Amino acid sequence: MNPVKFEIPLRYKVLFVFLTWGALLLFFFIRYDSYGIDENAARALMFVWSIVDGVAHPVVVLGAPDFRALLFIPIGLMWTGNIAAAKILTLLVMAASSLLLYDWADRTLGRESALIATGLLLVSPLAITQIDSLGAGPYLLLATGLGFWLDRTYRAEPRPLGGWYFSQIFLIGLSVSLHPAGLAYPISLAWHWYRNPVDVRQQRHYYFGIAAMTIFVLLIRMGWSDLPWLQNPIRIFAMLVTGPIDLISTAGWMTGAVIAAILLFTLFKSPSRTFGNLGGRTLALGVVLGSLSADFSWAMLVLAFLLYVGIARIIEIHDSIPGEGFLVKRGGVFFLIFVLATAFMLNNRGDYEYRKIFPLSEEDKLLGAVALVARSEQNKHILVASQWPGKTMITCQCDVLPLPSPAKDPATQLAMLKGINYMVFNPRDPKNEILSRNLALLGEQTETVALRGSGVVIRIR
Repeated sequence: MNPVKFEIPLRYKVLFVFLTWGALLLFFFIRYDSYGIDENAARALMFVWSIVDGVAHPVVVLGAPDFRALLFIPIGLMWTGNIAAAKILTLLVMAASSLLLYDWADRTLGRESALIATGLLLVSPLAITQIDSLGAGPYLLLATGLGFWLDRTYRAEPRPLGGWYFSQIFLIGLSVSLHPAGLAYPISLAWHWYRNPVDVRQQRHYYFGIAAMTIFVLLIRMGWSDLPWLQNPIRIFAMLVTGPIDLISTAGWMTGAVIAAILLFTLFKSPSRTFGNLGGRTLALGVVLGSLSADFSWAMLVLAFLLYVGIARIIEIHDSIPGEGFLVKRGGVFFLIFVLATAFMLNNRGDYEYRKIFPLSEEDKLLGAVALVARSEQNKHILVASQWPGKTMITCQCDVLPLPSPAKDPATQLAMLKGINYMVFNPRDPKNEILSRNLALLGEQTETVALRGSGVVIRIR
C-alpha cells in the first residue's frame, strides 16, 4: 500500500507565518500605553473617540484629520480609548500591504524576488516601529499594493461608477491625506488611464474622480503643514537598517550615503520597466515626491522600493552571468539576504533590550511631565497649549490646543495666552524661536515646570 501523503495547503502555511509574526510583534515589540504615537495618528484617534463619546473636538483649530480616521471608526465604536486596537489594526494593514505587494511583484518582477523582499520587509526594524507608532508608512504601502489589485479587478469586469471605481477614489483620498508621497497614486492612476483606457467614457470618469478627490483632500487638509520639510534624507536612509534612533554615528552616515547611491541607481537603471506598471510607478513616484518631506513614513516606501525592485535587479544581474552553480547564479543574493536579515534581527533585539532600560523617548518623557502636572491639579480644569496637541491630549487626558502664533512683543503674546494654564513645546525648533523669546521676556508671569532635551513645560501664571 502506498503511504498516504498529507499536504498542508499553501494558504494555511501563509496564515501560520503571519500569525507567528503578528504574535511575536504583539508580545515583544508593541507597547500598549499612550506614548510613542505618531502625531497625525493621535489626532485621527482623538477625532473618532470624541465623535463616538459625543465630546466636543477642536477640529477647526487642529485641522481635519487624515483619512485614517475613517479606518479607525470601527475600532472607535467597539473599543473607545483603546490604543492597542489601533495598533492591531495597523499590524493587519501592514500584513495586507505585504501580501498585496507580493502579488504585484510576483506578477511583474518574479516570484523569487517577491518572496525575498516580503520576508525582509516584515522583519525590518522600520516596519515594526511604524506599526508601534501608528505611522503612515503601512497605509502608504497599502495604497500601492491595493491600487494595483483594484485596477486589475475593475478592468476584469469594468462597470462604470461601480463599487470598484469608488474604492479606488477612496484610496486616493486616503493616500493623499497622509503624505506628499501619497500624490504618487492619483498621478500614477491618471497616467495609467491615459495610456490604457478601457473606453473614452470611463476614462473621463476616472479623470474627474481623481482630480476631484485630490483637490478635495488638499483643501480640507490644507496641505501637510504638520510634516517636516526639506530634511536631509541621508539620515533617514541610515535608519532603513537600524530603525529610528536619536543619534547616528559616522558609520551610519556612510551607510546612508551608500543606500542613497543604490536608490538612485535602482530608480534610473531601467526607468521604462520601473515606471512601466501601476504598482512600480506608484512606488517610484512616492519615493521621488515624498523626498520633499523625508520622514519615517516616506522611509517605508524607500525600503519597499529597494527590497522589491532592487532585489529583482540583482537577480537579473546574476542570471546574466555566464556559468552554472549556486554561487554564480545566487551567491550575491544569498549574501544580501544574510547581511540584511542579520542586521534587522540584531537591531530588533537591541531595540527590545534598550526599551526595557529606557522605555520612553525624550519627547515622551516631556509629555509624561505634562500628564503628571495635569494629575497634580486634581479636579481643576486646565488648558494646555502644545506643539503636539494630539499626543498631549491622549497622554494627559486634558483639554489641549495647538501653540498660539508668535506675537510681535511679549505683552501681545501674554494676551493671546488668556485661559491657557500650561505650554509644552521645543524652544530649539526654528518655528518656535519668536514664541520662546517672548515667553522668556515675560519674567515672573511664566514658570518652567519641566525641562528636557526635547522641550519644555511652562506654567502661565
